[in-house]
Amino acid sequence: MDSAVDPQLPVRRVLERNPNLVRAAIELHQSGQIPAATYVLDLDAIADNAKAMAAVARRLGLRVYAMTKQDGHNPYLARVVLEQGLDSIVAVEAIEANILNRFGLPVGHVGHLSNIPKHQVGRIVGMNPDVITVYSYEAAKAVSEAARAQGRDQGLYVRVNKPGDEIFAGMVGGWSEDTCVEEIRPILDLPNVHIAGLTMHPCISYNHTDPWKVEPTDSFFTMLRAKEKLEKDLGLSDLRVNCAANCNTATFETLARYGATDVEPGSGLTGSSLYGLYHDLPERQSQVYVSEVMHYWEGEAYTLGGGLTWLYSPDQWIPQAMVGSTFEDATERIMPMRLKGVVDYFGGGPVDGAKIGDTAVYPLLLPQIFMNRAYVAAVSGIARNEPKLEGLFDTGCNELDENFAPLPPAETRSRIERVARSYVDKSAQRDRDVS
Repeated sequence: MDSAVDPQLPVRRVLERNPNLVRAAIELHQSGQIPAATYVLDLDAIADNAKAMAAVARRLGLRVYAMTKQDGHNPYLARVVLEQGLDSIVAVEAIEANILNRFGLPVGHVGHLSNIPKHQVGRIVGMNPDVITVYSYEAAKAVSEAARAQGRDQGLYVRVNKPGDEIFAGMVGGWSEDTCVEEIRPILDLPNVHIAGLTMHPCISYNHTDPWKVEPTDSFFTMLRAKEKLEKDLGLSDLRVNCAANCNTATFETLARYGATDVEPGSGLTGSSLYGLYHDLPERQSQVYVSEVMHYWEGEAYTLGGGLTWLYSPDQWIPQAMVGSTFEDATERIMPMRLKGVVDYFGGGPVDGAKIGDTAVYPLLLPQIFMNRAYVAAVSGIARNEPKLEGLFDTGCNELDENFAPLPPAETRSRIERVARSYVDKSAQRDRDVS
C-alpha cells in the first residue's frame, strides 16, 4: 500500500461515484428508519455491479458464484445479483449454507474455507449444491455416504497447497502438491461422488492497486500444477479451476487468461475493494457503515462500534468518516478514526463541530459482516434519490420488524420475491431460459 495515499480518498471516491448512497444513509439514520451500527446496501448499485459482472463472465466463459459473507449473507442482495445473471451462491461453511437455504437461495458451492461438520453433511448434500469442497478423504467419504443415501451424485472440489502458499495464517487445508495424487486417488473409488475440480483462496493478491496488472498468487499456480497432475496421473479430465478473493470485472480477465473456470466475487459485488479507489471500475461502491456520535472524551467524538472491523492494519490505512446530521454538513466534516482497542466498542477520533446524535458514515471498511454484530439494511430506490428500506437484518441474518423482533423466514421470502421482481434483468432471464 502506498503510504502517501490521501487518507480522504475513500470519502472523495464515494462522493464522486455514489453520492446518493451517502445521502440516503444519513437520511435513513436521522429519520430513525435504521439504527446506528448498520451497514447500508444500495440494491440499485449492486444490481448494476452484478449485471456488469455477468456480462464479462459470459464473454469469458466463467461461472460466477456470489460470495455474500462480506455482506452478512443478506438474502436481498443475493436474490438481486442472481437476477442479473450470476449463477449461484457460495457458502464458505455450513453456517452460511444453512442461512442461505433458510431463504430458499441456491447454494452452488459449499465448504470453500471449512469442511462440513459430520452431523450436517446429509442436510447440506440435500441442498443439491453443484460442488462441495473437501480437505480430506474422511470428508469425501462422509459426502459419498450422504449422496448415496439420497440417490444422487455429488461433485467435489479439492484443495492442493504447498508450503509457503499461505497468505492468511490458518486458512489452509487439503493436500500437499507432492502427495496429492496418491492421497486423492482413494476418493475415486467412493460411490456417488466425483472430483469436479480444484479450488483456492486467495487467487489474486491483495497488495496491489491496479486490477488489470495484478498477477495471480503462488497458490493459484500451485492449483494449476495440481490440476495437471490429477488429470494426467488419475485419468481425470476437464477439471474446473475455482478462484476466490479480489474477483471483479477487471481481475476476471486475468484469471480467465490463466485458466480459471469459476470466480467468486464478494467485495466486488458492492464495489468495496481497494481497486475501486484508484480506478473507475464498472462496479460502484454500494455499501457504507452508518454509526452515530455517542459521546465525547478528551475532545474526541466516539461513534458506536459493531461493524468497525477491516482487513488492513493502521500503518496501511486509517478509515475516515463523514459526520453530520445532513448530507451537506457531513461532507464538510471528515473524521479520521483512531483505534480504540481490541474489542469493537467504539470508533471515532478528532472532529470539529460534530454533535451527539450526528450520523457518522464510514465509506470503506472492507467489511466481513459475518464476523460483526452490526445490522444490515437492504435499501432500494437510492439511484432515484428515493431510498426505501426494504429489510433490516440482525447479525444472525434474521429480518427484523419495527420492534427489532425477528420475522418468520416465510415472510422474508415473500418480501424478497417482491423486491427481486423489480430487479429482474430481462436479458439475463432469456439467457437462463435458453440454457
